[in-house]
Amino acid sequence: MELGLGIDTGGTYTDAAMVDLGTKRLIAWSKSPTTPQDLTIGIENSVRSLLKKQSFDTARIKLVGLSTTLATNSVLESRGGRVCLIGIGWDTEDVDALGAERCAFIKGGHDSKGRELDALDLKGLRETVETVRDEVDAFVVSSMFSVYQPSHEDRARHLIRELTGMPVVAAYELSGELGVVERSVTAVLNARLLPVISDFLDRIESSLRALHVVANIVVLKGDGNVMPVRSARERPVETILSGPAASLLGGSRLSGLDNCLVVDMGGTSTDIAYIDNGFPRIGREGAQLGGWRTRVRSIDATTVGLGGDSEIGSDLHGDLMIGPARVLPLALAGELAKNLPRAIMERRRTDFFVTARGPERLSGNKLQIYQKVEEMGLCDEEDLRSALPDIYLVRETARELVRSGNLLRTGLTPTDIFNLEGLYRIGDAASSRAGVEHYLEGTRMTVEAYCARVMHRMVGRLAEEVVRKVVAEEIGDLPRDATVDRLVQLMAGERSSGSFRIDLRLDRPIVGIGGPARLLMPSLRELLGAEVVIPEGGPVGNAVGAVCSRISESLTLRIQTLSDGQFQMVTPWGDAQDFRRAEDAVKRARELAEEHVWGKADRAGAVDITLRSDVREVRFKDQKGVDHLNWIEVTARATGEPGQGHH
Repeated sequence: MELGLGIDTGGTYTDAAMVDLGTKRLIAWSKSPTTPQDLTIGIENSVRSLLKKQSFDTARIKLVGLSTTLATNSVLESRGGRVCLIGIGWDTEDVDALGAERCAFIKGGHDSKGRELDALDLKGLRETVETVRDEVDAFVVSSMFSVYQPSHEDRARHLIRELTGMPVVAAYELSGELGVVERSVTAVLNARLLPVISDFLDRIESSLRALHVVANIVVLKGDGNVMPVRSARERPVETILSGPAASLLGGSRLSGLDNCLVVDMGGTSTDIAYIDNGFPRIGREGAQLGGWRTRVRSIDATTVGLGGDSEIGSDLHGDLMIGPARVLPLALAGELAKNLPRAIMERRRTDFFVTARGPERLSGNKLQIYQKVEEMGLCDEEDLRSALPDIYLVRETARELVRSGNLLRTGLTPTDIFNLEGLYRIGDAASSRAGVEHYLEGTRMTVEAYCARVMHRMVGRLAEEVVRKVVAEEIGDLPRDATVDRLVQLMAGERSSGSFRIDLRLDRPIVGIGGPARLLMPSLRELLGAEVVIPEGGPVGNAVGAVCSRISESLTLRIQTLSDGQFQMVTPWGDAQDFRRAEDAVKRARELAEEHVWGKADRAGAVDITLRSDVREVRFKDQKGVDHLNWIEVTARATGEPGQGHH
């Protein structure tokens, strides 16, 4: 039996799963806490304990699949290298929206037919590079219509490499989509991630060697496909949203269902996505992350701030609210500070500060506050104020440190409720109980009744989010307003006092994975009239998805109608071909696209490759209502299994 090892580094836990590559069956798994200061420690711990479980022979491990939230988190936290973007043949007032530390624009570029607009300004390019080379770690070149004619980006990249020896990213290689600004942002994020991901992969490779695992390593992309390590080093931006992709794929693989709605509930958030014929639906727009609009292909997953670490509170009407803020559960905080139950009762509060990420990059007041929290162990805003009387705006600064992830705020969470319900034991139950008793002070409600109420509300919230996803797939996103919210609640089966009921019936089963899934999801059967499947191994769905994914490459070629009735096929390699008949153009486009994606999948290490191509006509009506052909799109896709062997 040949084995596959799946590894997923999440925000809270690092999972490892051993899978039979032939049957895709989960054999064993393990979890270890994620170690943010050095992710490889958590990975080594998790893999080591997995290997011990059945004393696996590491020589039989033929494939390692890796999924990680590292790229996503680095973008959200603005970590990584400093980048200079050089725009060729275009300009913009709004340089802040491009995300680069330095921007320059020079003459050059092409038009939509691939014709040169201006000669490439090599002198301007040289001057720019010499000016900024000491201030940045990488360059990006992004030229007008480079998806049709990339020669200016290629020449600029070659010259910058000659002058500096630094990494240079050409925007056309990351996206074949039009939109020079989004393409440039994608390339800038990619350049920024180069050192972060490269360092991470170096460490992983040496960690695995130390454990005598020498299999081929593949990295999961945000669209649910995998790529070899060397591609991940060059195109790390494609691993954005790899975490959600891994878990959603894992849900489908573990349940054995190729058509389902996967709901993955983690510590921080819940992801919901459709799987059709074993493949996740891909978002029509590129991935959006922390305000950046990119051209990165990613799964069409809806992410909502609802998870085990979501803060429980009440709104203005005294109704129960869960999320979207994320806090450290009292149960886990109670392990760090043994006096927490007493502190909650004496201080009459549940929000204290503890340190999280190290103090790197902090200075001034922020550093002083961080060090004071570290020294005191667990403290509230008043403690900080009295300990640091000379600092102005202590509260605001402490909150900024929470936003940047250097400090964590504690609070009552669903994790605490699961603890008290005896659904699972984690951390210090006395701290969870103290938190609930603090909330109920002055009311007649019992702790048990409150816990039941929270559980009921969590299931209700989950049902509402599933309804929103299902409806949005059919008619587009729903606005967030009181009337629509009420309608969603009716559809989600929360009993109405009125004269009618809405019964929803889904066309496919719901697969629930992630820690809290088995506690909450079974209740969705009654509310949504759907079959609910909670597969074995759900807690490590991410790691299973990382190693059970396929390699898939796709390309779309466009055939335009010309004014003389001919048809022109435009390719990303900058050549255009004219045809008298549409079917001849389609035939040639199919051949070219299939040959291209086959080659790409083969170079990415795919075996048993299958090809598929589709033709789509894009039509429009003129003012008289007459139907015309606008253009024809020919899309080819090559899909195969990741090859096994040694890296």
